Parts: sequence; C-alpha cells; structure tokens
Amino acid sequence: MAVLCLLLICFSAGEAHTMRALVGDDVTLSVDTTTSSDISESVMEWSRLDLSSDIVHLYENRRTKYKKQNPDYKGRTMLSAEDLDRGIISLKLSGVRLADEGNYTCLFNSKDNMYSVQLLVGAASSPVITLEGGNISSLVLGCRAKGWYPQPKLSWWNADGHLLPAVTVTTTQDPDRLYNISSTLVVERKSPNRHLICRVHQELFNQTRETEIHLPENLFRVLKQCSPKFYGFLAASLVFLLAALVILAIACRTVHKNSQKQKDMMVTSCQNEDLKT
Repeated sequence: MAVLCLLLICFSAGEAHTMRALVGDDVTLSVDTTTSSDISESVMEWSRLDLSSDIVHLYENRRTKYKKQNPDYKGRTMLSAEDLDRGIISLKLSGVRLADEGNYTCLFNSKDNMYSVQLLVGAASSPVITLEGGNISSLVLGCRAKGWYPQPKLSWWNADGHLLPAVTVTTTQDPDRLYNISSTLVVERKSPNRHLICRVHQELFNQTRETEIHLPENLFRVLKQCSPKFYGFLAASLVFLLAALVILAIACRTVHKNSQKQKDMMVTSCQNEDLKT
C-alpha cells in the first residue's frame, strides 16, 4: 500500500480535532502552540488515556524518553525537530494500525496546555472476482474483499453504470475487527451484460475499490461442450483407467511372487547339492 502522510494542525488548546488515516499509512499529529519561538527545550508528552500504558511519545531535554513508552508504539513515533523550532509539535506515527484508533492528548509543559486529536483508522483492499459455477444457460460469479474497516458495502454494476441484483451478500468480522465481505451474481446466457464490475465502498473514509471482468462471447459455447455427456464420458474413462491400474498392480504382484518362488527353489536345490558332496 502506498504510503500517505496526513497532517492535522490543532490551532487552540483544549479543542478536539478529528482526522482519518488508513492502515499502513504514515500520519502526522500536529499541534500549534501559538508561539513562533523555539520550544525544543520544553517537555512534550503525547498519550492515550484509554491504554494501560498511556505514553505514546515523551520528549524532554531535547531527547525522546523511551522507558515509559507503550511497547506498541516503539520504533513508530518521531517528533519533527524543524517544527519544534517554529513552535509546532508534530508527531509522526509510522505504519498506522487499526489499534491506533483513539483519542490522543498532547501536553506541553503543563496541563494548562493540553491539545486533543481523535484519530480514526480505516482499512481497504481490492476485491477479487472468481467463477463459482455455471452451465450452458448461466454463470455464477463470486466477489470477495478482505480486511475492510469500518464495514463496507459491496455492489455489482454493468458497463453502462446500472446496478445489478446480487444473489447473496455476506459480511463477517475477524477477531481483529476487520470485515470480510462476499457476494454472488448470476449471469444468464441471454444477458447482454458481459463487462461486469464488483465495487466495494466505505462511506466514512470515502474509500472505493473495484475489480472488472469481461466474459467472452464464446464462454457459454465452451461450457456447452462440457455438457453432462462429456462429463459422463470423462467419468467412465477415469473408471476404466483406474481398473486398468488395479489389474496391472495385481499382475505385477503375481509375477513378483512367482519370481521369488523360483529363487527360493534354486537356493534349496543348491543347498541339497552341497550336502551330497
């Protein structure tokens, strides 16, 4: 997933702002301290009060203090030294995870200077279209998309932009809160729809992913050749081949036994000759 850096500036202390980022993105939480002077000597603390270990990033005496940092954020946070020179506290969070969603608080020198940012995290992936089944009169197409958050919607469209009726739409949620969605569509042989689109959309993050498929005109003719008679012939051929293999195995075993008997008889004969001499 391409890395996207998002920036939010909180212009006044105490006012909460909301921002959005997708899983895998880099995001920058930034607050303006309303001073244009260098604040690199100040104490800055980013935290999440909903966590048992609430320190996200602690900066003091021009150094980052890692001892109290929440383990889930280690190696993923960094303050911008350039912004500190201009009185702005910018915290870059790399590789955003779904668990990063929450309310972030920035304390600057004292509790009187408190800034709040709400981070909403989403996830999206491209759908995959598969051929689920079919016969000489119709086809069943399937479309699946994994790892979405929040819950998305799935729809089928033709090349003219008309919504097509899905047969089934199923949504499940993993233990990690990610949603998986799937759907099936029946395409009749006489249907003019040969270019189809499976679209997955999530409204809150305005994320849309779609996959297209083109059904060739001769597809149903190919399926017609694979008629029940053809499958019956194929099944009969497989049975015949299996029977031939069984007969061959029995024959080989019989030959092996006869050969072993002949060897045993020769050894016994040689032993008798040795006794006579």
